[in-house]
Amino acid sequence: MKKNNSLIKPLPTEQVNPRTQGLDKMTPLQIARAINREDFTAARVVKKAAPQIAAAMIMAAKTYAAGNKIIFIGAGTSGRLGILEAVECVPTFGTKPSQIIGLIAGGRSAVFRAKEGAEDDDKQGGAEISNAARKGDFVIGLTASGRTPYVMGALQAARKIGAATALVSCNPEADTANAAIHICLQTGAEALSGSTRMKAGTATKMTLNAITTGAMALCGKTYGNLMIDVRPTNEKLVLRAIRLICQVSGADERTARQLLNDSGKQVKTAVVMYRKKTDRKQAEKLLKKERGFLTRVIDA
Repeated sequence: MKKNNSLIKPLPTEQVNPRTQGLDKMTPLQIARAINREDFTAARVVKKAAPQIAAAMIMAAKTYAAGNKIIFIGAGTSGRLGILEAVECVPTFGTKPSQIIGLIAGGRSAVFRAKEGAEDDDKQGGAEISNAARKGDFVIGLTASGRTPYVMGALQAARKIGAATALVSCNPEADTANAAIHICLQTGAEALSGSTRMKAGTATKMTLNAITTGAMALCGKTYGNLMIDVRPTNEKLVLRAIRLICQVSGADERTARQLLNDSGKQVKTAVVMYRKKTDRKQAEKLLKKERGFLTRVIDA
């Protein structure tokens, strides 16, 4: 019987790393240094993929600005990273929880307990995207191997729906048939062979950070490099919001606290109220006119 070489050939992340072959004989300090040396690869490959990351960033910004959804979907570590990215956009940029979401093979419980077999179900991936996505949405598949059936099924369904698609993988030979953008992070063999929670996961997290942060900046959710659309949902973030109002508007702390309350806990609105000497309603109108870009309101 003819062997399927595509299945026998080890994935780049599953090859044996010659630099860490003696891992079980190393001292703790040697292990720490060996893993750290491998981790430096993550930043280098993310830098190399900058053009593709920028393309995904632009698509994410267009999707968000149009009121459509950005959906991260993956299995295992990749799926968890997508969920983490989606969740963190809410307090960081004040996004709606329903507009940037993450899906993982095996469902919510797979976030906390591995369900390895779930990644082999391409039909489930397709069904979940068919249920979650619509034409105009942006589906980003996450799979270090570049061929996880669950993710491949999701991307195929997304393309049929008319959603934009991208794939983040660590395999230059990934299945890109249904991905308009392929962000290839060639991290190579892991310090622990096949353990893509390591530098492959690190590179993926760095990439997702860049896509969402860049997209939100392009949508007016930053002022310079300040987190101006932060949602003050706890004491730490309330204090950050007050500091931002002071920093950008020039108001003192007491005034900033009052502005934060009067603005409905919206930092940008508070800044405009102070700088333009206006009320909340007028400040919101000015921001809406400039599509949320604070700089266009107060620095014009």
